[in-house]
Amino acid sequence: MVVPFEIVDLAEWTRGESEPGGDEAKRWFLAPESSPHAGHWLFKPRTEKTLTLSATRRARGDEPDLLVGGEDWAEKITYELAKLAEIPAADTELATVVRWQDGRQSVGSMSHDMRPGVEGRAWTWTPGAALLAECDDEFDAQTCEGHTIVAVQRVLEGLRGPVNTAYSSWDAFDVFVGYLVLDAWVANTDRHAHNWGVLQNSLTGDVCLGPSFDHGSALASGQREEDRAERSRSETIPNWCAKGNTKRFDGGRKQGLVDIASDGLSRASGRARQHWVDRIAGVDLEVCNDVVVAVPDLSDPTRRFLQTAIATNRKRLCDALK
Repeated sequence: MVVPFEIVDLAEWTRGESEPGGDEAKRWFLAPESSPHAGHWLFKPRTEKTLTLSATRRARGDEPDLLVGGEDWAEKITYELAKLAEIPAADTELATVVRWQDGRQSVGSMSHDMRPGVEGRAWTWTPGAALLAECDDEFDAQTCEGHTIVAVQRVLEGLRGPVNTAYSSWDAFDVFVGYLVLDAWVANTDRHAHNWGVLQNSLTGDVCLGPSFDHGSALASGQREEDRAERSRSETIPNWCAKGNTKRFDGGRKQGLVDIASDGLSRASGRARQHWVDRIAGVDLEVCNDVVVAVPDLSDPTRRFLQTAIATNRKRLCDALK
């Protein structure tokens, strides 16, 4: 029997600072000493927004529809799949908290602070956008101009993989291409230049790639429940997977996620190429299915959609990377 994932209640946790921009709901929390989840965690609520009704429905007096996003389960599932494929990713849990400003229960996910607590040394975070801007005066984070696989490889040259992982002695770019493989697997369309970066130890000067993080756009999490259900019913999920594109590289040009992963792997070392191909091919789909089953409160159509999409994208990757 599959044990459901815990939904961590942050009621007794210490509230820290909000993220830049003053979003009360997106906030850092410090775990109490009694919690098994030690350290600082960033809570991010799932999206809930009222959809605009058609003129016909407004005239009829219909109540507006509420779109409830799935960023929380997308983050958790992607993290668990990353572990199965041995891809470094920030620890992620499902979570809930009562918002101070209105007393409403907020549901979402929380990600562990990526800065490692190694012997009390202080680490700082630098996003990929800052690295690229230092090397390219024409780089533009908004348009993704200058955010290319070649440019990422250039700015990561000489750096190592994430500290405290099996990849700490690897070249950083060889690890980064594993993130691109993960993106293609889970249809994560949001690998922009602020969604990867490096950590620097302020005492030793050591610099390493940070783990993968911020996967809330994966697995059609922003689409309506009815759309996922219809794709499950009509068996058109493979068609949806085949359209897995992103505009986060090469000046916003639409590109296939599998194509980007293949491009990255073609530029990596032979050892890295073989490693990531072996990792994705060796994943047990039954265990992947159990990951989806362990997410509380998913509808049966959404579970079927997620399980089929995960299996389909894995096959597409394996076929492309032979």
